[in-house]
Amino acid sequence: MFLMTELSAIGYAILAVSYALLTLLLLISWRGQLIGGLLAGACVASVAWAAALAIDHSVREVDMFVMFTLEVVRAGAWLAFLSVLLRRVSAVRLIRLVGYGIWIGVLAAGASIEFNFQILPSHITFADVLTSGGLLMAMVGLLLVEQLHRNASDESKRSIKVLMLGIGGIFAYDLFLFSQGLMLGAVEPWTWVARGFVNIGFIPMIAIAARSNGEWSLDIFVSRQVVFYSTTLAAVGVYLLLMAGVGYWIVIQERAWSSLVSVVFFVGAGVLLVLLLFSSSLRARLRVFLSKHFFRNKYDYREEWLRLISTLGEIEISSAKEIAVKALAQIVRSPSGVLWLLNDDKSAYQLVASYNRSDAVPPISAQDSIVSFIVKGGWLVDLEEFKQNPGLYEGMLLPAWLAESDDAWLVAPLFARSELIGLILLDKATGPLKLNYEDRDLLKTVGNHVAVHLVQDSTDEQLAEARQFEAYNRLTAFLMHDLNNLIAQQSLIVSNAEKHKRNPEFVDDAMNTIANSVDRMKQVMTQLKRGEASMATQTIEVRFAVSTAVDRCAGRSPEPRLEFNDDDASIEVDVEQLIMVIVHLIRNAQDSTSSAGQVLVSTTLANGQVSITVADDGSGMTREFLRDRLFRPFDSTKGSQGMGIGAYQAREFARKMGGDIEVSSEVSKGTSVTLRLPAD
Repeated sequence: MFLMTELSAIGYAILAVSYALLTLLLLISWRGQLIGGLLAGACVASVAWAAALAIDHSVREVDMFVMFTLEVVRAGAWLAFLSVLLRRVSAVRLIRLVGYGIWIGVLAAGASIEFNFQILPSHITFADVLTSGGLLMAMVGLLLVEQLHRNASDESKRSIKVLMLGIGGIFAYDLFLFSQGLMLGAVEPWTWVARGFVNIGFIPMIAIAARSNGEWSLDIFVSRQVVFYSTTLAAVGVYLLLMAGVGYWIVIQERAWSSLVSVVFFVGAGVLLVLLLFSSSLRARLRVFLSKHFFRNKYDYREEWLRLISTLGEIEISSAKEIAVKALAQIVRSPSGVLWLLNDDKSAYQLVASYNRSDAVPPISAQDSIVSFIVKGGWLVDLEEFKQNPGLYEGMLLPAWLAESDDAWLVAPLFARSELIGLILLDKATGPLKLNYEDRDLLKTVGNHVAVHLVQDSTDEQLAEARQFEAYNRLTAFLMHDLNNLIAQQSLIVSNAEKHKRNPEFVDDAMNTIANSVDRMKQVMTQLKRGEASMATQTIEVRFAVSTAVDRCAGRSPEPRLEFNDDDASIEVDVEQLIMVIVHLIRNAQDSTSSAGQVLVSTTLANGQVSITVADDGSGMTREFLRDRLFRPFDSTKGSQGMGIGAYQAREFARKMGGDIEVSSEVSKGTSVTLRLPAD
């Protein structure tokens, strides 16, 4: 019994001192806000309550009415603080009024006993009133906490969740304590002793909540170390209470094996507690949990994100790869770094960029130990940590040059679509080199974003290169088509030369055709040198271009017939290209028409447009062919003799000149192709 009394006095004394320190911090930091004053007042009431209990358990000289009053005032102060918080989130007013009513009723009942008002039966004692009243106030306190959680906005919940845990824990233990007294007629002594130690664990939570809510005007500082050790102490206390409860249950069984089992149980529980306390991984997890949930973030992520976007936007000043290194370096204030990217055959990570670094570094094999470690866990490699505690890195081996480097600090992974596409090496910063979970999470997140940025940049480069090849291939296809037409003209001369070589008109026509071919081939060579299909435009009469094209096709049957329906018009165009397009349209019509058929070439002028129409009564085309295949490049119906690009080239030429091509056709009835160009 003596040990129990001493432990109880020690627990409440520590609790009083803890509340006193918190009260001092709150009062020093208070800026006059009501909510901050109520919190400080609740802590003052808790100091008085805990101090009175410590004195009562040590010298037993505290008046019963004083103890009763302090219990009620302490609970009422916390209820008042919660009520004001609830009023801020517009919770139901009735709940707050009920809480005030219960508190006043309990206080009045105690006063009636002390001053003998004879309101209550004479056998009712302070203990009876405190047991029932304390239970009711604890229930109201938990109800207020629940309502606060229910009615608070998502943003508010994040800032007060620690407070709800702290005050909710206070009232939850009181509910357990007083319900035990109500059901069993008396409070279990060890439950009363543990009350002081348990309440100590809630004080850091209240302090953190005060620090996290700036609108309370309580700008206090709470050390992470204090919170860690206080939480650990509270957890150990809860653990010991649970073990004591289980041990007590074993003893009261009064079996032959009870003493043996209780000894073995307590020894095992003690060994387990020691193992847990000395577990570095458990301590690390607890520190991360407390930092994530109970403290403000180390970084202002809005500012970090804006800075990242601004840095990535500097691509016009520096290369995207150098910017990627800078984006990670500025987070941890690293002065320099390098970037490796996975090569095309995915065998190694090659150096592709450096930031404020002049010396070259060797590539890293895709099978290297450091790559395997990063791929497996997705972690960055802290080289300083690796040197001090290599066991954390599961047997990872560093490349020799990296292990010997005095400047190297971090190797950050760049993941895109779950693939490690690159690595960034950052050199040592000038400040502290110790990283916490926030630094690692931010570096990993930014690394993933940068990886996507690099993939996009690579894709853009490939797309630009593909477009260059596309333009070159299109130019080549057009020029080959022109050459094919020139070859056809030369072939026609060769095939008729033996028969007509002594005919002066044939010789003159052949020489004109050869001269035209030479001029056209010179243009082709010029275009090849320039790398583009250039146009040497000039103003000509439409009749000249159409007549020239018809003359070039006159040697084939059916011979095209020319018809001018309106006054002649002029257009500004590349003459030779226009003639080649018309020749192509006429020859297509001749190819699809029998020798007994007709090919009619006509021109009209209307609405500022010149229309050149080539119509035939040949085989025609289906709607599906017109829609899906006619203007598709490299899709030919002429087999190996055709390139399938003539119609596409004709339409591209017309559109480049501001016009277009219209086609109407019907199977077995013929086709009409109209080339429309703007008149000059």
